[in-house]
Amino acid sequence: MEAAMKAARIHSFGGSEKVRVETVPLPRMRKNTALVRVRAAAVNPVDWAIREKIYNPKGADKLPLTLGQDFAGVIEAIAPGSRTSFRKGDSVFGETWGSFAEYAVVPLKDLVRKPRSLSFVVSASIPMPALTAWQMVIDTAKASPRKTFLIHGASGGVGSFAAQFAKSKGAHVIATASRPSFRYLERIGVDVIVDYKKERFEKKVAGVDVVIDPIGGATQRRSWGVLKKGGMLINLIGEIDRAAARKAGVRAVEFGMRYDTRDLEEIARLVERKVVRPHISRILPLGQVRRALDLNEKGRSHGKIVLDLT
Repeated sequence: MEAAMKAARIHSFGGSEKVRVETVPLPRMRKNTALVRVRAAAVNPVDWAIREKIYNPKGADKLPLTLGQDFAGVIEAIAPGSRTSFRKGDSVFGETWGSFAEYAVVPLKDLVRKPRSLSFVVSASIPMPALTAWQMVIDTAKASPRKTFLIHGASGGVGSFAAQFAKSKGAHVIATASRPSFRYLERIGVDVIVDYKKERFEKKVAGVDVVIDPIGGATQRRSWGVLKKGGMLINLIGEIDRAAARKAGVRAVEFGMRYDTRDLEEIARLVERKVVRPHISRILPLGQVRRALDLNEKGRSHGKIVLDLT
């Protein structure tokens, strides 16, 4: 086993210029953890939010810091004294702090076995966006054939999974997106697509049961009026106008994803069966991590970006 690894790190908070790929010692295992050789790591908005000190929970709050959370890879070693069914050489995926690196230490309880038929790139693209979408659409909104969803940013990581989960339950799905994403959204069965750059969705949409809002601001303000009485708006960024929700007679939900390996196993089975398909738009090497973060932050990825660490 190597004594050192390459990792995308920051020594101070700020823009993408703060990110450097460095050679650093391998992270140390503790009891009930595994050392995973990372083969692929996916980029999420949380990664640049951490870099910019917008969102820094425990584990992502101390410098220097290795970025990244979603990953797929192979178990290189298991900490002595750990009780687990996992073994060295098992292919796994999930979430852990510091996944933009050749190796990461992961709590054994957070590991999920990678389905044999899924690549490392596909598996890495699943955890955060798919869990978020699943818990919003299935658990919170209770998708069913009787419901209509309006999903903003439907071609992104969370939005694309949300649209597919809603369709899998028979819901009617309306999506806002830009023109380059139309073909993909048609392919996954979205019923109505609104080009947000050229059309006002509130002039084309009414009587919606659920709005998925990862944007806030003006988009949220215009969304209250398209909901039917008793409907639900789910916001992902902690930005809710509760007075507007009361006036519209709807429920406002400030959503936070919880990491759940059982949900992740169920989602992986759906991906295996091709019931849902991750929307991967770019695969980049670790050396282009700055570009990957910038594309995600500026909304120019039109899908999921995954870093290939093989």
